[in-house]
Amino acid sequence: MKSFREKFGYVQETVGSYLGISRELVSMYETGEREVPVEVIEKLSELFCVDPSAFFADTPEEAMTHVAFAFRKEDMEESDLQEIAKFGKIVLNYIKIKQLDGKR
Repeated sequence: MKSFREKFGYVQETVGSYLGISRELVSMYETGEREVPVEVIEKLSELFCVDPSAFFADTPEEAMTHVAFAFRKEDMEESDLQEIAKFGKIVLNYIKIKQLDGKR
């Protein structure tokens, strides 16, 4: 989770706001003090445009191979993150369709 957040240039407060949780809870998830609920993983996968399985990679480097797109922007509003997550969901669906199409 931390490696994705840092790759996108987000601070804990930004991610916490998007998820509707405190910065402290984001920190606890990142350090392993608390287990990350499935619902949070699903929202993060949309925001970072990765399959939820990417959060279970053995190393941050391995997790980063799952990133379909990444960019940085200063002063993001929660509404910006909501729109990015919507776009991420579209990209993930497109990738899944292409993968399924390739299996024919």
